[in-house]
Amino acid sequence: MSQAIRSADEARHRLYEIMKRDAPFEDKAKDALELGKSYLDVDSGFLTRIDAETDHWETVVSTDDADGLAPAGMKANLSGTYCRHTLERGSPLALHDIPNQQTGVEADKFDCYHGTTLTVNDEAYGTVCFVAADARNDPFSDAETMFAELVSRLLEHELEHEHQREQLARQTSLVNVLDRVLRHNIRNELTVIRANARLHAEQHDDCTECERIVESADELIGMSETARQLGKSINTEYDRRPTDLVAVVGDIVEQAGENYPDLSVTVDAPDRLVVPAYPSVETALWELVENVGEYAGESPTAEITLRERGESAVITIADDGPGLPDAERDVLQTGTETQLVHGSGLGLWSVYWVAMSHRGDLDIETDGGTRVTLTLPQGESSDDDPDEPQVPRAGDRYETIFDAAPVGLVMLAADGQILEANDRAETLLDCPVEEFAGRPITAVVGSATGPLGRRQLSDGNGRIERDGTALEYVLRTGVGSGQHLLVVQ
Repeated sequence: MSQAIRSADEARHRLYEIMKRDAPFEDKAKDALELGKSYLDVDSGFLTRIDAETDHWETVVSTDDADGLAPAGMKANLSGTYCRHTLERGSPLALHDIPNQQTGVEADKFDCYHGTTLTVNDEAYGTVCFVAADARNDPFSDAETMFAELVSRLLEHELEHEHQREQLARQTSLVNVLDRVLRHNIRNELTVIRANARLHAEQHDDCTECERIVESADELIGMSETARQLGKSINTEYDRRPTDLVAVVGDIVEQAGENYPDLSVTVDAPDRLVVPAYPSVETALWELVENVGEYAGESPTAEITLRERGESAVITIADDGPGLPDAERDVLQTGTETQLVHGSGLGLWSVYWVAMSHRGDLDIETDGGTRVTLTLPQGESSDDDPDEPQVPRAGDRYETIFDAAPVGLVMLAADGQILEANDRAETLLDCPVEEFAGRPITAVVGSATGPLGRRQLSDGNGRIERDGTALEYVLRTGVGSGQHLLVVQ
């Protein structure tokens, strides 16, 4: 490092500044090693990847050039390195004058070595080493050893995030497949099943089997909608914008009160808590609150706490329910792929995805209820006016446009079955939104001129007569995957 380091406090401060940067792991690791090399007054710093079973040792990041003591890409047998002894000890190995120390260590070309172990996901990953060709005059101090350990712990944290992001990339492709299959195939078939079951129920009184079919179809349609929202959040490029989490939580609590009248929610928060966030953060917080309303038993209670801790925002949602099952807890902690087979797992997976995409953390406790803590970093965002935090209106732009449109919007399957509709369509057509799905559009609009009055749907416009009121509409066919869009005003 070009600047002299005057104290351990300064070294730690500069290390934290390095690790806070939004940069690739290799860049941050190399800068951290350069800092350690300067602070410990040695020739080189490097990070190794090891495999004790195969006796493999390799430097993966190094401060050295190709002709240095330990350049990146150098390989050796683990048994012939100081790192083997570091791993066997399980604690830092500090050797300032190897030729004159009775260490029992025979290895390498260094007369000065300081090594600490690196553990990722509870498995030995490698070592962080600082070395010099010649011995040091003085032993490594406690402060120097503690600093080297801090470098290792912070690099461990970064590597675990890298591992999680790799898992996330694999699972993202799976969500994309689910989005396509659930959205464009299964959902269309479910609407047909639902419509036929309802028709049968209307023709046969007390058909409990029909009601079960409708309920199951609605549940699966809801699952497909969750997959669609998650897929759109993943596939849409957004900048992080200053977001007031207190305002977001306030909107969510208000909505939860409408959806779950028996749910009691208290909020303990400052006046404002602003972080740079993607729109998907609202989806994650809603999933956690909704999970309390759905699964925390009768008359559930939840406490939401928002705090600023250091340079992070911490949101905790605690309930008094039975606690999350192990499977659901795994979804939140690791994003386990197998949990995508059911609705609650898919929703909770979106929380995991949001935490990782923000480079945040997620912690779950299930002793006497469920306590989920979401930590989001407070850093610079790409917003042009950082003093104006925004409250996302919805989980993604499609959702915002569709739900907030001043006209009625209805998505139709190729055969005219209703897939979904916004609130304005509910008002104009005088039909509850939950009653739309699966019904033929002709059964909802009644008397109509134009393409809705014909057997074959086609592009065009016309009028709908509803209880003496004339509505105008435009129908556009083939707007995506054989679907149609009906606009009513």
